[in-house]
Order: sequence, then C-alpha cells, then structure tokens
Amino acid sequence: MAATPRRALPGSILALLGVAASLALASCVARLAPPPARTSGEFSDGRELSDRSGLAELRAAADAEPEALLLQWKAGTAHLRATLRGDVDQREHAERYLERAWQLDPEAERVPAARVLARFLNMRSSVLDLSRLDLQLELYASLVEPGTATRAPRELEPEQFHLASFRQAAVAMRRYGEGRSLAALRELDALERRMRARTRAHPDEIDTHTMAGNFELTFAGVIPIGRAERLRLGIEHLEIQQDNWDQLSPRARNTELAPNVRSVFALFLAEALLAAGDSEAAAGRYRQLLGFEDAPETAVREQLRALARHRLANLDAYLGDPELLPPWPAGVSGCVACHSREAVLPTDDLLLMPGATLSPELDR
Repeated sequence: MAATPRRALPGSILALLGVAASLALASCVARLAPPPARTSGEFSDGRELSDRSGLAELRAAADAEPEALLLQWKAGTAHLRATLRGDVDQREHAERYLERAWQLDPEAERVPAARVLARFLNMRSSVLDLSRLDLQLELYASLVEPGTATRAPRELEPEQFHLASFRQAAVAMRRYGEGRSLAALRELDALERRMRARTRAHPDEIDTHTMAGNFELTFAGVIPIGRAERLRLGIEHLEIQQDNWDQLSPRARNTELAPNVRSVFALFLAEALLAAGDSEAAAGRYRQLLGFEDAPETAVREQLRALARHRLANLDAYLGDPELLPPWPAGVSGCVACHSREAVLPTDDLLLMPGATLSPELDR
C-alpha cells in the first residue's frame, strides 16, 4: 500500500540499533544520523503549553544558588513537566538542573534525581541522539546494584530488573555509537532473552509486560530477522497489560501524571494486531480504545480516537502493513502523547493512505 512517508522515530532507546545491526548483517553498515529535533511549535498548535514566566523564575533562583539542591530539583522537575507536556524546547533546561541535583545528591538521599534524569534522557537516545549517552550510562551505573547483570532475571526486584534492562539498552547504544553494530545486536538479543525469562518467571508482573511489549514491537519494526516472532510476543505482552490494566503499578497508570497512557498503549496493541494481519482482533482493540469511559478528555486522546475511527473504516487497506511498526506515536512524540493534555501531536511520521483525512486535529 502506498502511504505517506514516515520519519524514523522509534518508541524506545533500542529502535534504530536494530536498523544498524541488520545493515551490518547485510554487509552494508551505514552511519545513521538522528532526525531533526522536534520543537515546541510542532506540538503547540499556536497555544501556550506551559507557564514560561514561572519557568524563568525557577531558573533564576536555581542559577543564583547552584549549590541549593532543592532549587535545582524544583527547576529541573518543572522544566521536565513542561517538556512532557509538549514544550520540548525546555528539555535542555530540565537536563541541566536535574544533573546539578544529582551531583549534589548522588546517593538520592533527598531527591531521586538519578532515576528521573536517566529515564528522561531516553527522549534523546530514542531518536539516536547520543550526545548525553555517557551521562545516561553513568546514571544507570549509580542505580543498578553491583552484580545485577550476572544474576538470573527471576531473582531481581522488579525495579532493579527494569533499571538493568534500560542500562543494557544504553550499552547497546554505546556499541552502535562506537561503530560496533554486531556487538550492539548481541546486547539486544541478550536483553530480549532476559525479558522473556523474567516474564515467564513472573507472569503477573504487568509493568514488566509493558516494558517488554514496547521493546518487542519496536524491534519488530526495525529488525527484519525474527520480525514475526517479535510481533507475536509484543502483542502477547500488551494483551496481558491491557486486560490487567488495574494491576499496573499506581504510578504507571496515574492519569494525573500521564492522562493518555492507557489510550497510547491500547493504540499500540491495535496497530500491532493490524500489522500482524488479524483484522478482527485489531478492530476489537480499536473499539476498546474508543470506549474507554474513564480516560481524560485531551487533545491527544481525540487524535488517537480519530485514528482508531479511520483504521476501523479502512482495515483492509492497512492489514498486514509492516510500516505500522514501530507503532505511532513514537520517540519524542510518544513521550508527549502519554503526558500532555493540551499538545497536538505532529503526524509526519504517521502511516496514512494517500488522501486520507481524519479530523481537524490530525490535518497538520
């Protein structure tokens, strides 16, 4: 099916590594560059997404007392929230103040700066921006307990397993950045094996199914070898997640922090089923997304609903199309999609049939 071009914006820090590794296997390794950075204007639709005057005051206070931990933390988290709401031009401020907070409190005795900043830096590495990768690896090294990498996945506490998984992904990214694409692929293969072992040993750990499903669908979209199996596993993980949503950790399903998170993952699952060629199951999941009664009404949710309606009306046109993977929204847009109430997602990386129109919010 001919469709609008998609920009390569993967949904996790692992995505473009698979592209690099598969190119290496084909003996035609290419150095991939990150796509152009997103800007706040791409998400704002002409509206203000955050109180910039308040942010300026926080920056001034933090810069006036750079040794004051709580001022750095307050400024960093405020700019982080603004970024996740779609004002992505605030990202560098968020990183700067959170890094200062971590340096002032490296053991997290007062604030969890290392954990927050390590995950926030995925917004860069998800689109192959390796400029802060060394810092990210240092942060994960401070968070992952010694010996974790050599212990069986089933033996780890859930948080340590998740942190170790993100660290392993960052190591793979470093291998890729060093030009060692096959070594990067080996790291990814090892990570997949550990995720499978973990979910087999802890089938009721819904947060881990969420992480594994996201990773597997990303891999399915960018690594040709083993795509069908990864797609099957990703669907299986997200079916478990969606059908056991109330068993997610409270923070993971907190709609005050991330109002659209369930709708985003519901769309991921529906798009994956459509890519797998299961029109009946895909239709059921699109309808499930449309029927969520407790989902906050946001601009992003209206976009996701519009897309679900479009897919339902054109299932056969998209059925089995591998370009549905990795699922949209991805990369920086994926972070904003979960967290924002006001932002409108750019759709230049969304797969649409020629001439398709959805709703005014998506016609950008």
